[in-house]
Amino acid sequence: MTTVPHITKDTFVEILQDKDLVQPDDLLIFQTIYSLDKQEASATDLARIIGWSDKNGVVGKIVGLGKRILKKYDIKQRERVDGTKALWDFFFSGYYKGTFFIYQLKPELKEALEECGLTENIKPISLQNAYLFVWKPNKWSQWTDPNNEPYIEKNIEELKNTGKITLMWSCRSHKIIRPGDRAFLAKVGSTPRGIFGSGKVVSEPFLSQHWSGADKDVPKVLIEFDVLLNPEKDPILTIDNLDKGNLAKQQWTPQSSGISIRHEALDELEEEWFEFLRTQKIRYNPFSEITDTKQTFIEGAATQVTQTRYERNVFARNECLKHYGYSCSVCAFNFEKIYGSLGYKFIHVHHLTQVATRKQEYKVDPIQDLRPVCPNCHSMLHKQNPPLTIDELKEIIKK
Repeated sequence: MTTVPHITKDTFVEILQDKDLVQPDDLLIFQTIYSLDKQEASATDLARIIGWSDKNGVVGKIVGLGKRILKKYDIKQRERVDGTKALWDFFFSGYYKGTFFIYQLKPELKEALEECGLTENIKPISLQNAYLFVWKPNKWSQWTDPNNEPYIEKNIEELKNTGKITLMWSCRSHKIIRPGDRAFLAKVGSTPRGIFGSGKVVSEPFLSQHWSGADKDVPKVLIEFDVLLNPEKDPILTIDNLDKGNLAKQQWTPQSSGISIRHEALDELEEEWFEFLRTQKIRYNPFSEITDTKQTFIEGAATQVTQTRYERNVFARNECLKHYGYSCSVCAFNFEKIYGSLGYKFIHVHHLTQVATRKQEYKVDPIQDLRPVCPNCHSMLHKQNPPLTIDELKEIIKK
């Protein structure tokens, strides 16, 4: 097998400026991956962000450009064991993440894109994928039917007592969904229609019996919910509130469960969901720390459930980490620097002020109220009540 080809930054500049070689879609692929975290993504992710039907469009464009470069430039290209050429590694290094191959933009190509002025108006894009799951009461009424066991109330009670509830749900996007992806649950069919749950996917897709009991299996995933409301008793985020900006471009009442949420709509959805939970009077609101001051503990947890609710809210957490990054505010430990890709974007988020000490409702400010901290420092901050301040813990470390 030949070595991986090396193209200098100056050669990449020459290639990028050659309109006979580089087509608009080729540039679009490079610019899209440039905009992402760590400037890496799978072909499936790139296709979804760009709006192409599947990854084959991305792979085809990359291979086509590689072939055109080989015709014009005398560059030794790596060959596979079967003798075929790996044309993608002109532009990328890469690795497997589960079953997905991740392309990483080569530094020389990154510098060439910048030098050619092809990155000046590019805004960062989050690769957080999100999916919309649906519940149709007319199809599965047992979840809230008062004449049957009200499962949803038991689920909500478990969430209240333990901080999470894991449920199995049908998933149309079983070929692309992954553990860690964001999940929202919407009620469709009958009014009120809208979002009443959120969480994250915690399993690979698997086959399980259809909810109706029919003798057939359908793809499903496990979802760990951090918010779950009862549409019969609680307000929900109705679709009337999702008809503005990029939210209006998303289908909120799909026929199938587990459809992809558009990337450009996700940040707006997270903000809308956050504000809804903060302002609504809900029987059990996991982010209403103002009224819930009971000290509920989970075995093995370093902090009180009441202290961590805002901390694990996706919108608040993301805004905090966009501003401060992923190094500990106390000891400066950074998981990615020590553990590599295993520690990528791993950090806790700490609430600076105990909400129970505030005398009135307030709007949480992720920049003013939250800080990234490593798990060790997070535990030490909460070692006493009231918690230590970040500066106090820094002094302890110095001593």
